[in-house]
Amino acid sequence: MRILHISDIHCSYMNLEKVLNMIDELGVDVIVVSGDLECDHEIIGKLVSTSKPVVAVPGNMDDHYIARLLREHGIGVDAQCREVNGYYFTGVSGLEVYTSLIKAKECLKNHGRKTILVSHHPPRASKIDVTWGNTHAGLADLRQVILEYKPIACLCGHIHEGRGYEYIGETLCVNPGPLAMGYYAIVDLDKREVELREIEIK
Repeated sequence: MRILHISDIHCSYMNLEKVLNMIDELGVDVIVVSGDLECDHEIIGKLVSTSKPVVAVPGNMDDHYIARLLREHGIGVDAQCREVNGYYFTGVSGLEVYTSLIKAKECLKNHGRKTILVSHHPPRASKIDVTWGNTHAGLADLRQVILEYKPIACLCGHIHEGRGYEYIGETLCVNPGPLAMGYYAIVDLDKREVELREIEIK
């Protein structure tokens, strides 16, 4: 499974269009969006127009209308469990964190290591949740769920300056950085490799 992981789009339609225009050469199987789209129809329309499956969660800067649009387009996975290419995606919303975390546990219980946890907020970690003020802003409860259920990956965002990846127990955790600043990641679950990339400015 090869994943295009983007987060924190913040209405940057131009950067989204640039990265999606490379979708064939990137050779990915699925697109994962970890929240903070901020704009609705245009951004979501561009995502669902690709030839690849898309899974997404709303971020803390998104409103409930965006969350509803994600569900209506069949790409929202917050508090859901969706199978794509033999893996199960479940999501933790940036709007209703603990409600969706409870629901996500059900998917994790049933599918364990075949689960990919998509969260807007990062778990409490060593580097992917660190703010400019050197404060750890990740969620301790999310970290505990990761340690208990051991999903194969946790794909998150929110902390713009926490770009990077690390392991929490057996789980690969990735914060690609904000697409609004041109950042994205390619996550290869079979090889257990992450490529942090940046859109070339021409």
